[in-house]
Amino acid sequence: MTRRLLIALALLIALIPAGASTSAQSDKPVIVASFSILADVAAQVAGDSATVVSLMPLGANPHTYSPTAQDVVRLSDADRVLVVGANYEETLLPVVEEAAGERVIAVSQCVPIRPIPGSSETAPVEAADGNDELPPGEWSEICAAHEAEIEAAFEQPDAGGAVLGPLYALPCGDAHAETEPDEDHAHEPGACDPHVWTDPTNAARWALLIRDTLSELDPSGAETYAANAEAFLAELAALDAELRAQIDAIPSERRVIVTNHVALTYFAERYGLEQVGVIIPGGSTTSEPSVRAVLELIDTVQTRGVPAIFTETTASDATAAQIAAESGVALVPLYTGSLSQPDGGAGTYLDYMRYNAAAIADALR
Repeated sequence: MTRRLLIALALLIALIPAGASTSAQSDKPVIVASFSILADVAAQVAGDSATVVSLMPLGANPHTYSPTAQDVVRLSDADRVLVVGANYEETLLPVVEEAAGERVIAVSQCVPIRPIPGSSETAPVEAADGNDELPPGEWSEICAAHEAEIEAAFEQPDAGGAVLGPLYALPCGDAHAETEPDEDHAHEPGACDPHVWTDPTNAARWALLIRDTLSELDPSGAETYAANAEAFLAELAALDAELRAQIDAIPSERRVIVTNHVALTYFAERYGLEQVGVIIPGGSTTSEPSVRAVLELIDTVQTRGVPAIFTETTASDATAAQIAAESGVALVPLYTGSLSQPDGGAGTYLDYMRYNAAAIADALR
């Protein structure tokens, strides 16, 4: 997003009626979340005590979404703006920073970030001195307190596997970073994988940070936010046990997956699936695989007996369909970067996770 476009958007704001403001005529805190999944988690914590809206519409691709003038109005009027961080909202962050500044919160600060898979020689991201307004020492204390709550809520709080560290200590192209993210390397193997929410423990970490954010913004509602977060963590723990049982029922030799892009690494690590291939390289959806990579992936699908290739509703599946046809396997769409419409089966975060887990389990059995 260029500054020229930002200026154009700012000029368009002047043409929008005052009644279009997100916070119009409301005493409740107004929270804008970058996309629908994050908005739903925030809404579970906020309840009726704050207004939560999603900046991106349902079905939008968060990796490529271009903000509108109306989006800039919402960002400017919001009391807080929630983003995933780790450069997930890659095309949106410059506008978010311009419009909301210090009101932007990267909710994954306490999440153990995994590297983008794809290389046997993955080079871990080096630790930074912190990438948000709080110093690393304060983030360490906050995250330690949150981890204690995670351990109390979940039967298996740690999924194991390769972890680079918590987001607050990593230079992953977050909001409030001092430099622009290096687009040439932001999505290479070994870089930060931002698709954290497919592990329910990370959705719980989001909820705890959102609880603290809302409580600081609106102290009178702190008890409500705490109670809502506690109830949501209990739901997430029950969901986690349910999904684990579902995936455990798949024969071990069939727990191999190929995905359209790197969107299910956290889910795979959490529930014991082996991710043997990814069609779109890196963590974005804006790259294209080489012919050689496509041929190698067809060979992998055939030699490993991969039952299905999993695509997504927010990105093109043309190459995935070609590989599935050549390999004679099923093509199974999942919701990854967006919830469904309310009646689509994945209208909330809990339903979204159940929908995807059921689709994966059915395809792999």
